[in-house]
Parts: sequence; structure tokens; C-alpha cells
Amino acid sequence: MTSEEFANWLAQINREALVAFLRSLREPCYESQLLKIAFPNFEIFRATPIELFHHHFLLFHVLYELQEMFYREDRYLFIHFMRTMLLPYPDAGHCRYFHEQLVGFCDAACAENDSYCAYHATLVGEAALEELSLKYFYADPRNFSKLDEESAEAFLNGTWEILTHYDTYQQAFRTLGLSETSDIGVIKKTFKRLAKEYHPDFGLESHDQFVEINNAYQFLLRVIPGMASRK
Repeated sequence: MTSEEFANWLAQINREALVAFLRSLREPCYESQLLKIAFPNFEIFRATPIELFHHHFLLFHVLYELQEMFYREDRYLFIHFMRTMLLPYPDAGHCRYFHEQLVGFCDAACAENDSYCAYHATLVGEAALEELSLKYFYADPRNFSKLDEESAEAFLNGTWEILTHYDTYQQAFRTLGLSETSDIGVIKKTFKRLAKEYHPDFGLESHDQFVEINNAYQFLLRVIPGMASRK
């Protein structure tokens, strides 16, 4: 796909309405709400899987562009298919670590000139890299055409299963000690490390922990197959 063709796709998005909606948010919103705002003429329930993926990709591409715009306003646009939210950054001298589950900042007092409290300063690196990975995926127009119809359907089927089993989805990431923004590569590397650490041959306790880790890993592989195409 040429840059001009991708620009024509992007031109369909009602950016002004999308920005206004984000500014009006008082609680996190679902991606389906954002799709209705961005593409008012798009009939979600009549679309093919590939059409849904394309509109999803375009929406997230623009959301990450808007994230940069809001950053200049000292606001953070948290982007997630189930709980996108726009929030002001904490005042200077307060921790800017963002809790995905709570959809809010730590906001604890921290040392002068520091952006994070002592506890969250050790956690920020990996989370930042994972978010950057997602941002670069949606920023690259080449990924817009990366999925075929079959892969797009698998991607969407995984999304629907996440929606209907969200508690299990969250618990799977907690079991692996990962955030929900982790891509398939991080998930696989983490599983390999934990599988060695809790190999069943090391005893009953290790066996039980290995089963829990393996179940979490297999669940995530099943519900996010579309992410495998990013590697």
C-alpha cells in the first residue's frame, strides 16, 4: 500500500469529533464507542473481519498520534481496546507511574526532579518498552495490510473471547507477571524463563506452579493469535 492510499483511508476518520469525545470522557471507554465516533457511517456488525481490523488499525494509528498532541497539553491518553481514557498528568513532585488496571497514576510524592516514586522507578522500564512497541506497530502503515482475511478473523475472535472472559485474561497476565500491553514476543520469552524456573521435575510445588503458568500462557496464545503476525 502506498502512503497516498493509506492517507486516503485515514481521511475517513472524523478527528475533530474523536478529539472532542476524548476530552469529554469522565470514565474509560470501549473501542466500539471510539469506532462509532471516528467512523459514523461504519456498520460494525455488518463488517467483515478484515474491514474490522482495518478500522481498528486506523483508529489506533490516530489515537497514538493524538497521544503526542495531548502530551504537549500535559495530559496522558491511555489507549486500550476496553478502557481508553484521557487524564491530566500528576503535578510536579508526584509519581507518574500509570496503573493500567486502575486507569490512574500512582501520584505518590517523590524526590525533587524525579518522575517516579522509589517503588515504581524500578518498574517503569519494561512497561515503557511494551507501550512503545505497540505504538510503533500502529504507527507503521505497512502493518495495515499485514493480515489476510483468515488472520483478521483470528485476531477478532481472540478479541471477543477476551471480552467474554476478561477476568481470566487479566489473571493470565498476572500469573506471568506481565502487563496487558505485553506483545506475543514478551509473553513467549517470559513463559520460557518461568517454565525453566518451575519445571515439574523440581517437585510437587513446582509442578503446580508450572501448570498454572502453562494454562495462562496457552490461554493468551489462543485469544491473541493476531499478535503473532507482528513478529
